Amino acid sequence: MSNTNQLSSPHHFLAQLVGGWTGASKLWLEPDKLASETPILGNIQLVLDGRFALFLYQSSIDGEPQHGMFTFGFNTLLERYEASWVDSFHNNTAIMFCTGGANEDGFFVLGSYPDPTGGPDWNWRTEVSMLEPDHLLLKAYNITPEGEEFQAMEFQLTRLQK
Repeated sequence: MSNTNQLSSPHHFLAQLVGGWTGASKLWLEPDKLASETPILGNIQLVLDGRFALFLYQSSIDGEPQHGMFTFGFNTLLERYEASWVDSFHNNTAIMFCTGGANEDGFFVLGSYPDPTGGPDWNWRTEVSMLEPDHLLLKAYNITPEGEEFQAMEFQLTRLQK
């Protein structure tokens, strides 16, 4: 694997993410129109002998508490990252499944979700980047059925001191 930040394996990269994280959560509901910026608190732990990482987090939108879970790992048979998203804001009662690959500072995954108005599905791309050992960036983008893309959310996270 050419990604120098992931060192010997994607699973080593996952291990580097373990710990408590705090920072800012930003939400865009329309292109280039920031709807919300609030504090976020979360924890990443390895599960099933380091095969997967589980990110549990909490934030708020318009004063209403929001909770989420992002489970991700590297499938060694298919040589790709795989993930699932569930949260109390975006997904209703659905689980969004995603697949992707490595990038310079981490990985990306792509999934889709149904349009709540009954139109064609939209895509959702998540990028996970370890900027420094104590700084993690998660960005997500909505992709319309026509292929237009705009930023939907961003978590700028700093590792909590142990």
